[in-house]
Amino acid sequence: MTAFEGFPEICSTAHIAASDAFAHWEQLVAGAITEVSIAPTVSRPFEGRIRSADFGDISVGTVTAEGHELRRSRRHIARADDFHVIGSVVLAGRAQVEHAGNRVELTPGAMIFYDTSQPIRWRSEGLIEDLTVRVPRQQVVDHLGVRADALPAGMVIGEGGVGPMLARFFRQVAQLHSTDPAAAAVLASSGIDLLGAAATIASGGRPGRAQIEAVNGQQVLDYLRANFTDPELTIERIADGCRVSRRTLYRVVAEFEGGLGAVLRGMRLERARVLLVSSDFRSVAAVATASGFATERQFYRAFQAETGMTPGEYRAIADSDAPIA
Repeated sequence: MTAFEGFPEICSTAHIAASDAFAHWEQLVAGAITEVSIAPTVSRPFEGRIRSADFGDISVGTVTAEGHELRRSRRHIARADDFHVIGSVVLAGRAQVEHAGNRVELTPGAMIFYDTSQPIRWRSEGLIEDLTVRVPRQQVVDHLGVRADALPAGMVIGEGGVGPMLARFFRQVAQLHSTDPAAAAVLASSGIDLLGAAATIASGGRPGRAQIEAVNGQQVLDYLRANFTDPELTIERIADGCRVSRRTLYRVVAEFEGGLGAVLRGMRLERARVLLVSSDFRSVAAVATASGFATERQFYRAFQAETGMTPGEYRAIADSDAPIA
């Protein structure tokens, strides 16, 4: 997994002298995430970068950095004005963590929760990248309906769990943020249910209905993105692929704007736009097939209804370098 380029780079050591890079990084982390003390674990020059965006009380971003050790001590905690719960998904690299009485090793795809009201010791021996979702601690307590001391601090959901799903969701938020920040904020607000589901799972509980629906919805979207080019995709296959009942699937897709057909059509048309300007696909029929349309006629009708032009007209405008409305 790579950095979420749709989020703006809010801080970096790229233009800082090597001798000052680490002290500067400690200040950056304190400002963007939480106050900590940091020391290097590698001898090579240190580099770090944070990309982040705020959506109301939710702060989402990625942290990419060379090997270092991070400590949040009781001294840091004593002078803090407020506390947060941070859900973190490892995108690349490895780290060792001691937090809330737990000692764990993080690998790509693993997700861990931090409670900044408790000490943290975190260490990586090489380049690491992770996604962080930071939410005020009290908001998480209220959303989950649990005591503050029942938060899943230091608990891990292993690779293949809800962590990668959460990462995929916020990657979509990042991509949307680069073109439509307001729409990205609306989408990000629903991420609190995914985060809540992950926190509940990590603590050994059963997610509530809203959290389950959020997970099911994201699971269905992930399946559609992986399989939309198949023109014979059916409700039965989608339900089987997502391991949900048809009844659950119908309830999930009823929440999608325009329903299941509109979502699939949108994915296929987006792929078709890319292929129409590719030198590898000069036949419109080939574009239709590769995009998941059952027939060329179906493709023509859907494309013209969406864009107001035929696929050939769209290609001609793209080839002429004229702007496409």
